[in-house]
Amino acid sequence: MRAHERLCAAPDHRADRTAGRPASAVLRLQRSAGNAAVAGVLQRASRTDVVSRDAAGAAAPSPVESLAAKAGSPSGLRVMLAANPGLAQQVVAWFAAGHVDEALNTMMGEAFSPATGRQQQAPPGGESGTGTTAEPGGAPEKAPKDPTLPLPPALTGTKTLLKGDLTWSLAPANHQSARIDLDFKPDATKVDAKTVSYGQTVINKIGSDLAYAGGTEADPARNKAKFQPFEDPASKHRIDHLVDTENDPFYGAEWNQTTKSWANESAGRRIGASSTKTGVSTSATMDDTPEAPSPRTGKGDSELSFESVPMVLETREPLGAILWGFKIEDKENAPIVLTGAKDADVTDTPSAAWGATMDQYYAAKYAEILDDFEIGKSDLKDAHKIQLDNVVTKLQGNAALRAQLGGAADLTGSAKLNMALSLKRAENARDYLVSKGIDATRLEVQSYGADWARVETSTGASESKNRRVQVWVH
Repeated sequence: MRAHERLCAAPDHRADRTAGRPASAVLRLQRSAGNAAVAGVLQRASRTDVVSRDAAGAAAPSPVESLAAKAGSPSGLRVMLAANPGLAQQVVAWFAAGHVDEALNTMMGEAFSPATGRQQQAPPGGESGTGTTAEPGGAPEKAPKDPTLPLPPALTGTKTLLKGDLTWSLAPANHQSARIDLDFKPDATKVDAKTVSYGQTVINKIGSDLAYAGGTEADPARNKAKFQPFEDPASKHRIDHLVDTENDPFYGAEWNQTTKSWANESAGRRIGASSTKTGVSTSATMDDTPEAPSPRTGKGDSELSFESVPMVLETREPLGAILWGFKIEDKENAPIVLTGAKDADVTDTPSAAWGATMDQYYAAKYAEILDDFEIGKSDLKDAHKIQLDNVVTKLQGNAALRAQLGGAADLTGSAKLNMALSLKRAENARDYLVSKGIDATRLEVQSYGADWARVETSTGASESKNRRVQVWVH
């Protein structure tokens, strides 16, 4: 599950201090009074700031400036701070210098503050999450308090599939959460791929009801309206991605428009590649540490289920699949139970639900997809202009909205030609919106060449749905 769906352990702030004040105290103040109060207190306590410098000695941009965007969500922020305790100190010092970041302010408040009206009840070890509080009049949280309660053993393995080798490890992080690590190495004699990453689906249940990230014990489906559009109507699975900030369905790759290529999402999530021409392949890796939202609260057993699929991004060809997840019984001191991640759960072909969910992602993510461009051409068709008129209506109706126009090509033609062609398609769409009165500053252009297939295809094939401009209004 992506950071926005994770509810992982918060870092231990007891060791992080700036100006003699524990970072945990700063966070308590921050969530109650906001950044301005934090900055005021710290400025009075200390006039120093932590400034990093590059190799030449020049001041380097603070990682705090882009922290909210990189974290993507409150749970993602907790994960980043847990992995890098020094970062928490930099956050505190950055606020102390008088900086203001409303996005980070809100994210910190959500990441470390209990819900209004709840009684804080931190478990041993200083961890926090949605399952550590009790609501007035509701069932008390029953997270295991016995430190000797054994965790189940990790489920590990390696399996040779038709198109490569998948190595996996599913291990409990605690009795609320588990971590998956995957490594898929394509068989370079059978797979010719420029970029290999993952497409991951998820379904989250408490009892018989669906649950969603950011839900509460009283209302696990609080954010249903946000996530439901991405659900496959039949299976209820949805693509695991950052709904608010991410423009692609891939778990491990993100587009870099500057280099016009796929880049690694993080150190643990790395793209791979292979070539039948050179016989060389590199692994695509991913990790995920989801946490069950509010288990053991009288609402039924919690269950999180995932299907992770290594895939070729330029053809949408699936190279294998693994089912994994965990369950937590709705009773006191119930241990976590790992599910899937056995040899039989690793297959050459993903489920039909995975493909349907990937299709649903495209239907839900983009306000319009202008497809069926003529091969080698970028001219807008009359049908495209009608679709863009719909985008104009949306943008005129809400001045806060922006649109990202992503142009793409199919696998006919050279890579250089396709990149230029996809850019021109996106630019033509942008120019049309501008001609209808939309401010160009509200429009972003991206170009994917033939590196991102919407529907499955093969090298050299003509596929009209991949000759497209996808319009993300957000």
